Amino acid sequence: MGKALIAVALAAGLWAMPAAAQKGDPARMVDIAHPEEVVKLLQSEGYKAELKKHEDSGDPYISSAANGSPFTIEFYDCGTAKGCTSMQFFSWYKKKSWYDAGLANRWNAKKRFLRIVIDKDGDLSTWMDVTTIGKVSYANFADTIDWWSSMTGDLFTFLDEEEKAAGGKK
Repeated sequence: MGKALIAVALAAGLWAMPAAAQKGDPARMVDIAHPEEVVKLLQSEGYKAELKKHEDSGDPYISSAANGSPFTIEFYDCGTAKGCTSMQFFSWYKKKSWYDAGLANRWNAKKRFLRIVIDKDGDLSTWMDVTTIGKVSYANFADTIDWWSSMTGDLFTFLDEEEKAAGGKK
């Protein structure tokens, strides 16, 4: 192995160690009703996460990405003391000629947690709802994040297969 390759491998290993060390105790209880806490949890799982507010409503949301694709986590029914009652992982994909209701039906018939719709403009939206009432274990929230990431990966595979079946129409 060349010296440059060894240096890169060592740097990658050293870079990854702090992220692993930041992971939480799986049994620790976390309160996901507060968006700022969810940002910290996402970051401890190795995701970039930025807390933002919608300009029109002032409602909080988190901007992040998984599988090379951006997503948001929207928060609902937020009160200052108790936090929010639910959150929704959400992503949107620009219209393709082969996106139709049949595509959404084929996906939704086989998948429980991640749902997709084709809107009136032909764009594809996907979401996963999560309740935030009560505390959950760190491991449970990490599993929720993993579900989102795994399911969006499955969705991309499904969309690739659907595009091929549609004759590669763009």
